[in-house]
Amino acid sequence: MSLLAGPVLALAGLLAFSGVQKVAWPDGAAQAMRAAGLPGSTGSRGQLGGRLLGLGELAVAAAALVWGTSATAAAMTVIYAAFALFSWRLLVRSDATASCGCFGQAEAPVSRLHVLLNAVAAAACAVAIIWPTGDVMAVLRGQPLAGLPFLVLTAVAAWLWYVMLELIPDLQTALQAVLADQEVTGR
Repeated sequence: MSLLAGPVLALAGLLAFSGVQKVAWPDGAAQAMRAAGLPGSTGSRGQLGGRLLGLGELAVAAAALVWGTSATAAAMTVIYAAFALFSWRLLVRSDATASCGCFGQAEAPVSRLHVLLNAVAAAACAVAIIWPTGDVMAVLRGQPLAGLPFLVLTAVAAWLWYVMLELIPDLQTALQAVLADQEVTGR
């Protein structure tokens, strides 16, 4: 088993969750694509683009979980690198006011943290091209207690990544608003 199995499988799970959210609620992705100035992201074409992106994410995540090869790691590298570049473009074009569109109907403002986390995810997946993780079942066979602790820790890692992408930017925005209000009122 590769040492990257936990992080890469967590990122695959997060990608699958993101894909499901975009397929079910494509408006967030469509709005983010529009705010980033991507052509063809208005109206029903934007919703279709959001859904197709979600389906692509699901397909790559499923392949990474089922096969865990260098090719699936390469596909995840490309996706997370594209997310990092998209986040940077959205951050610059919207002056950090647009929603990231990461998880369907959840709306967190895009931040430098999005760019950083997606770049780190791309780097982890790039290393997995050299040291593939293997499929989930193969990874679990080598784990104690039928892999339950590994699955729990991987799920927690995916959830923490989600928190950093969705909740931390919201908390930062709320804190900035409170500090600005205190500055205005003198409290």
